[in-house]
Amino acid sequence: MKRSGPPQNAQNPPALAHDGRHSPARTPLLELDLLRTLVAVNSHASFTEAARELNMTQAAVSMQIRRLEKLTGVALFDRGKRSLRLTGDGELLVEHGKKMLALNEEAFASVRPDEVVGSVRLGAVTHYAVHILPPLLAEFSARYPAVRIEVLAGVSFREAPFGTELDLAIALEPAGTTTGTVIERERAVWVGSTRHETHTITPVPLAVLPEGSLLRQWAIESLQHHGKPWRIVYISANATAMLSAVDAGLAVGVARASSLREGLRELTPKDGFPTLPVFDITLTDAGPGLGRVAIALRDFLSQKLAWAQ
Repeated sequence: MKRSGPPQNAQNPPALAHDGRHSPARTPLLELDLLRTLVAVNSHASFTEAARELNMTQAAVSMQIRRLEKLTGVALFDRGKRSLRLTGDGELLVEHGKKMLALNEEAFASVRPDEVVGSVRLGAVTHYAVHILPPLLAEFSARYPAVRIEVLAGVSFREAPFGTELDLAIALEPAGTTTGTVIERERAVWVGSTRHETHTITPVPLAVLPEGSLLRQWAIESLQHHGKPWRIVYISANATAMLSAVDAGLAVGVARASSLREGLRELTPKDGFPTLPVFDITLTDAGPGLGRVAIALRDFLSQKLAWAQ
């Protein structure tokens, strides 16, 4: 027996096709601006930071998220917790949103092949973010004025959240292990103060970068391997700040050999500190699905920075 469908609302009659017949209801169209806002809020885990990226007010960002929730009929963020966290439906929509935004960029590029438009996020170790990248990024921006570049300076980005927070990263990797472009090869060294005998203290007081740093990992593993007791007394995401703590006599640290400056000296096996490995500074990317803007910046930086082996 054929079931009857729900009664039609007299004020909202079913849609008619051009020939007068009834046609099925159309799926609502997702606006790319709303999806871009959702992706930005998720990337930053913050309405405030998303608003800054999108050059909008925080109220406008909140309104766009509400519009998207009303359009889809689902909650996108779990507002019952302190941290901003996606619901299951939100995670699905973010993934689809990224694909739709990438497809939009691809479609635009197909009709405007000479114009690169969009944004790119680049993570970089402090030395490069502060001293190397600014003039290069200025040159890139002059070539591609419609591109917005965001640089996240700090730790090694060895476990970079590619595809969500970063498109590209200038990172530290053990020598010879990278699949990216090698920019430079360097020695890791123990660093102490020339004015203090901090390196003679037991347990060894350490100044380190946050978890995820290759140099931090090597420092701890080296001390453990040689049976030297240690304790962390200072943590900073900024390598310059970490070395300042070493200079002041607060701790010893591990850094790149070229970062030694006045007030600092290399600690060697004669001082009781074992030799550390060599590392590469590399340019890596998020891999498959990398956007056209990120590809343009990756190729530009590779050309400018690639190490002549």
